[in-house]
Amino acid sequence: MKKIFLIITVLTIIFTGCQEKEEMAFQETGVVVDYAGTDHCSFIIELDNGEKIQPLQFPEEFEFVQGQRVLVDYVKLPNVIPTCDKGAACDILNVTELNCGSAITNLYAHNYDSLVNDPVHLHEVAVEGDCLYLKLSFSGGCRSHKIELARIHLDQNDIEFPVLEIRHDAKGDMCEAWLTQEIQFDLTPLKEDGITQFQLKALLISGETYNEIIEME
Repeated sequence: MKKIFLIITVLTIIFTGCQEKEEMAFQETGVVVDYAGTDHCSFIIELDNGEKIQPLQFPEEFEFVQGQRVLVDYVKLPNVIPTCDKGAACDILNVTELNCGSAITNLYAHNYDSLVNDPVHLHEVAVEGDCLYLKLSFSGGCRSHKIELARIHLDQNDIEFPVLEIRHDAKGDMCEAWLTQEIQFDLTPLKEDGITQFQLKALLISGETYNEIIEME
């Protein structure tokens, strides 16, 4: 009887230990990447330690946006096999935005064409605090697209009145699904230089060029 009890106790300890190991919480920093339209994926967090995680569960009040830097407390879900193959399924316990998004790329005469300029459909442009928020669409679905914001240094007046241009790299994606993405960029460097407004440009799917003066708060 004692022997049976000992075996049960040992098994209980092992099982409990496994559960604790599976439910161990981690805390890491990383960047949010929107893989929407690619291999049944959505938002993925590319951690600074090199891992990728999929937030299958997360605080409902938090909104993931392309390019966010975040601090996350998460638990891996080893028994969940997601349809997307971009990272481990996780339950996000807490998530905090560290800054408002991706940095601006500087383009000069010598590297002006280094960023591809495929067209987009622009739904929304807004400045909130230090962030420029964009909501845009494009056709695709077979490859991961890249959206960047470039500051164009081709005019002497750029210091006081900079030109920012949305650059979209479709990676040669020939698929025709209509994808919508929200992305944000950090305007802190402009504000630190005392800039209060800028010109925003984008090549539109219609063939026209979006060209507006945007005021910063």
